[in-house]
Amino acid sequence: MKYEGSEGIYFGVQWGPAHLDSTQWPFQSFSTVNFINIKGDETQIKLRVMATGKPKDYDRSFGLRVNQDSTTGILGENYEAPAETYTIKAGEVYTDIPIKLLRSDNILEEIKTLGVNLIPSKDFTIAIPKWYYLSPYYKSERQATFDASFHLIEMNGAITKPAVWWGASTAGKEGGLWGEFTVKKFLLMCELMNLIYDDFQSASTMPNARRDVLNQVMRAYLQEKYDNKTPILENDGRLMWVSGVSWSTTIGVPYNP
Repeated sequence: MKYEGSEGIYFGVQWGPAHLDSTQWPFQSFSTVNFINIKGDETQIKLRVMATGKPKDYDRSFGLRVNQDSTTGILGENYEAPAETYTIKAGEVYTDIPIKLLRSDNILEEIKTLGVNLIPSKDFTIAIPKWYYLSPYYKSERQATFDASFHLIEMNGAITKPAVWWGASTAGKEGGLWGEFTVKKFLLMCELMNLIYDDFQSASTMPNARRDVLNQVMRAYLQEKYDNKTPILENDGRLMWVSGVSWSTTIGVPYNP
């Protein structure tokens, strides 16, 4: 049977577990961007917009608008304003909309969101105001039905202790190779060694040799700062510590020069 409905647009964003066949990934109502796995201060996510009906031999345009009611992110801090108009080119039935997201400290403790709506035009209606589960695709992550003219982007920067962390504290005194885990120390490690969160998730990504080099780099950096009387302090005021530096630290006890 040939398609006989209206020619319209809808979000056709698909993602799912890596072990599944990507051609059967579910259509999703949201996308999550984890900045802990992104190097640099910005990233770009692409949202696929699909058109119903046959391809045309001319370009067709549609609109996009930020949904303020579902957006908690801050323009200029968490995202750049997307364009208001996009095009599905002649001969095509979809296009990928680029959305630029920005790293900000305000996502360390709270997920920020950016909601966007498709806007109809002279070329397109809204094709699927409600998406239903469709075989043979897997079911969507959160809900089986949703508004396919709306997509929510979630920006997450929360950092918890990773699976591989060589250090701890005993009775408050830091020990081990890296000492007690803190977000500030972790971010400094990533900055100095150009690492991401996933590098700390298994022995294969953080082998012993890399672990030892990371200790050496941190030790040299912290010792240099200390010797130059510009020490690196944790949020509770104590000196940041890794094995090999010339001081010891106790959690909750501020540094007293």
